[in-house]
Amino acid sequence: MLDLAEQPDIVPKIRRRGRPVQSVDQSLSEDVMLALAFHSFAERGFEGTTVRELAKQLGVSHNLINVRFGRKDELWKRAVDWRLRRASSLVTSAFDSGNDPEMRLRDLVRRFCLWATENPDIVALAHLEGNRGTWRLDHIVESFILPFKQRLDTLIAAVAAVRPVGNISTAALLALLVQGVGYYFSATPLQERIGAGDEVAPVNFNRQAGLMAEFLLSGLLP
Repeated sequence: MLDLAEQPDIVPKIRRRGRPVQSVDQSLSEDVMLALAFHSFAERGFEGTTVRELAKQLGVSHNLINVRFGRKDELWKRAVDWRLRRASSLVTSAFDSGNDPEMRLRDLVRRFCLWATENPDIVALAHLEGNRGTWRLDHIVESFILPFKQRLDTLIAAVAAVRPVGNISTAALLALLVQGVGYYFSATPLQERIGAGDEVAPVNFNRQAGLMAEFLLSGLLP
């Protein structure tokens, strides 16, 4: 999860008192604002996030966020689009590699498991919004999940044309990757309490992601 205290280049120091300085309002980058907004939406949910509190943490005037992004629902869309697009290239680039279909599929699953170690905030948001049938879930599904699923369907069909593929839907495969592997790495306090120990230490993330990828691939490509 994004630790704002460890992101000096993303989120500026919080002003403790007094009115925000106008020069701070003008110089604050959009990336900084969207990073903090996404972090809050992923941790507290849409209802638990307030524009006033975001402005307070950024040390800017309340109206600045409204002027730049409009209403809170528009800020949510901008923050989600910004964050997901920045994170997606690690996985989606596997679709366009020059390998044969099976190698691309194997590469994609391995990349997805590695992606899960680096983006627990996105996994948290998917868990929050996936349990609610709101316009926010519609936006995530239509803008990101369905386009990805369609490409994955096409890739798996290409593999199935030349060799056996495990009898599992792409919807179930995505659930295993996001809510399975993703949750494993995003809920590390839980894993530690049930005996995972060093498995979920950051130094072992890459190794553990690789083991989980190979386990999934052994079922997908027997």
